[in-house]
Amino acid sequence: MESSDIKTSAVKIAERDGVNFYRVSSDKFKTSRADVYFVDNLSQERASGNALVPLMMKRGCESYPDFIELETRLEELYGADINAGAVKKGENQIIGFHMSHISDRYANNERLFDSCSDLLMCMLEKPLIDDSGFKKSLFRQERDNLIAFIRSRINDKINFSLTRCIEEMCEGEPYAIPDDGTEEGALLLDPKISMDIYKEMISTYPAYVYFSGDIDDKSIKRFIDNFLSGRRSSIKRIDSTNIKKSITSVKKINEKMDVNQGKLCMGFRTNIEPSSQDYYSLVVYNAILGGSTHSKLFRNVREKESLAYYAQSVLEKYKGLMIIMSGIEATDCIKAEDIMLAQVEEMKKGNISKDDMEASLKSLETGMKSIQDSQGAIVDFFFSQNLTQNDDDFDSLIQKFKSVKIDDVVKVAQNVELDTIYFLEPDGNKEGQI
Repeated sequence: MESSDIKTSAVKIAERDGVNFYRVSSDKFKTSRADVYFVDNLSQERASGNALVPLMMKRGCESYPDFIELETRLEELYGADINAGAVKKGENQIIGFHMSHISDRYANNERLFDSCSDLLMCMLEKPLIDDSGFKKSLFRQERDNLIAFIRSRINDKINFSLTRCIEEMCEGEPYAIPDDGTEEGALLLDPKISMDIYKEMISTYPAYVYFSGDIDDKSIKRFIDNFLSGRRSSIKRIDSTNIKKSITSVKKINEKMDVNQGKLCMGFRTNIEPSSQDYYSLVVYNAILGGSTHSKLFRNVREKESLAYYAQSVLEKYKGLMIIMSGIEATDCIKAEDIMLAQVEEMKKGNISKDDMEASLKSLETGMKSIQDSQGAIVDFFFSQNLTQNDDDFDSLIQKFKSVKIDDVVKVAQNVELDTIYFLEPDGNKEGQI
């Protein structure tokens, strides 16, 4: 990676038919990328279908109907890559397509971006179909793959316990729906239903496109002019994510599973919008509480009391949640819970030292700089900023974190309310997994 003094930024260069086009400035990387995001409301009825569509589209297109042919073509394009998948950000489901290749200047000035763009367009506009919709044999394979992936979530106990905490915490809210939907939702799909969802995505979902790397203006204009030309209409309205919720009582959930180590998750509502000025203080708050090895949770739960294998807090900025996560022995659950809640109360009381602030701000600055070492992470950062209607770039965000004072942290601490306590405990089977 080459050193660079160019400020990393994203500038909107065009808007057409519900598609917003951005150019990311950074000369750190030897690869060029085009990242395409379609946005839908997260819903039980469509989540699994939205997750399946990109899996189908990755299998080939009219010009390359065989997966081996597609892979061969990508190899011919100097090992180019096209990937796709679905995630959720708040109560939005994002279907993303990511194209990358080495910069034209490292490929004898071949117009790789144009060739890779043509392949991406073929996959977007001309997927493999038959009379009933998506090609039946491929549909069965990819639906089975999706179901297998959904079932495999349980194997990662840390993420499984986090998911279960969120499902219980957000019961009845769209955010409770997993990124890839559910097995039940996947089983309801067929080639025609999936094709109908694909057509809606291409025609009506709001979209964002980001260009990054060394790409000439002519190639970018060609991409914009050709992108789903004539196929966009009646752009869908995307609902805003509901952030605020009053807590009348704390929900407590205990589940048993074949594990060696208990997983304790405590879900909090921050009631702070990501576009709010208080959001910067909330990020600093989380860093002090449980964002790194200098945090209150790590020092008091892991180092001082030796109760946890890990103890941390994470923010879900789009939904206004904070989750404390830890791995503990089942016999230590109540004690660990009490100490964790005590740290939350300490924050509300303002028991925060200058050292806490300095270490946390340094950690946040390091984190912001490390994001800029990954081209994909940079694109995701700016896409996330656009979703939350935030104009901050990396430099301005760091400065706003640094402007946060202890009083600001104490102020946002008053908004943090405990919603749900979830504990995944061992069932007594000694053959359990971590």
